[in-house]
Amino acid sequence: MSGPAHRSRPAERHTEPPKAGSGPSSEQLAQRYARTRALAVQHGSASYYSDAFAGRSTASGAPYQPHDFTAAHRNLTFGTVLRVTRRDSGQSVYVRVTDRGPFGPRGRIVDLSRAAAEHLGMLRAGVVKVKVEIVEYGPPRKPRRRRR
Repeated sequence: MSGPAHRSRPAERHTEPPKAGSGPSSEQLAQRYARTRALAVQHGSASYYSDAFAGRSTASGAPYQPHDFTAAHRNLTFGTVLRVTRRDSGQSVYVRVTDRGPFGPRGRIVDLSRAAAEHLGMLRAGVVKVKVEIVEYGPPRKPRRRRR
């Protein structure tokens, strides 16, 4: 034999999809970040993802799970935690950025998962005015390698 047995077999892949709601809940994020001051604030509109995207890969590589408290933002680093507050009702939700978007009108600054949209009571409205507060930046982006 020429080395450990684990080197002779191909790596096993985990093919079972992650369980719905496997990410931290808004309450868990709120417990951690409730007293955290905003690092930056943005104002605009929020929309939410359709359930038709469930299971598809997001830009970060994680599958979209409608029951997780996640969001899409055009340029914030993946893993950034946001406090999204509905301007007309004052309801807030904490989400983690896992995708890019929203694509479309520039007034939309964030796309929310279905769970986050339900928490804000925005399913019927579809698009609502929000204040987005960055409470923790995600890890720095890895530099892209240039092609030669």
